[in-house]
Amino acid sequence: MASATYGRNSAMRVAMTGGGGFLGSHLLARLIGAGSLVTLVGPDLGPSRYTASMVAAGRARFVRCDADFTDSVAARSIADASALVLMDSLPQPSASRPERLVDEVEASLAPLVPLLCAFASRGGHVVFASSGAVYGDPVRTPSRESDLPRPRSTFALARLACEHALRLCSATATVSVLRYGTVYGPGESGSHVIPTMIRAALAGDAPEVEGDGSDEHDYVHIADAVDATMSALVRRADGVYNVGTGIGTTMIELASLIVWLTGGKAAPLKRPADGNPARASLILDTSRARSDLAFAPRHALADGLKEEVGWLKATFEGNLKSAA
Repeated sequence: MASATYGRNSAMRVAMTGGGGFLGSHLLARLIGAGSLVTLVGPDLGPSRYTASMVAAGRARFVRCDADFTDSVAARSIADASALVLMDSLPQPSASRPERLVDEVEASLAPLVPLLCAFASRGGHVVFASSGAVYGDPVRTPSRESDLPRPRSTFALARLACEHALRLCSATATVSVLRYGTVYGPGESGSHVIPTMIRAALAGDAPEVEGDGSDEHDYVHIADAVDATMSALVRRADGVYNVGTGIGTTMIELASLIVWLTGGKAAPLKRPADGNPARASLILDTSRARSDLAFAPRHALADGLKEEVGWLKATFEGNLKSAA
């Protein structure tokens, strides 16, 4: 299905971190298509070949700076931007490791605060990529933005700390905090759950599901996630927004759907849970995003997974030809 389009009246001067990640590279493509002038800021470009190609072609600018963004280069690079997008890659929430808590929170906050201090005083707009993982043990289903966050992982707690830091450092700026569900689609990192399952099914193996497979998650297609992000940018939306579908899919349902889409022969295999406390059901109430951002997810899970299967299959076959 087609994604929402934004014309030249959506063109902006945007500074962005994480432009070489999964979500960041797709957002970059949409911004370039809308005629925006994008400056990518960071210690490197990240893994995306698309992002690297856009910089090489002069369609986006890359400013290399220290990893903690404390040098003057970072501040100068965002001086003329009307919007700052903090689009760091979204790793899978990992097991809670209290001994790593300080390190993870510091690693998240350290690059955030200098950029905000350099940017927010001018009254621009900030978009921050957070995660639905901040809800942890949800107080209700689906989770609403007003619900008390109860993080179950150091990753989720670090995201929540960043949300609060944004408010403290951005008194004169408008801020969109986007709490994404599980973002998937073509280009997704091979280490994530969905690509791992797809590769197993394509190889004729059984996709593995941890525990009884009853955990439910809210899967949102990358194009829909970018739609919400673009809308938050264009509208300068000030607030916290869930970005998902409001539909829960269990892990066993997900694995079974992947087997069917790939023509796999092996049924999903359940394996004992590893005791990871970060694993829990999460479905997002998207009423606020639908109202304020005119957000309307366009991709059914089966359609989106079919796209990702096709992309991974083409990538796999391309790698085989290269190795021949």
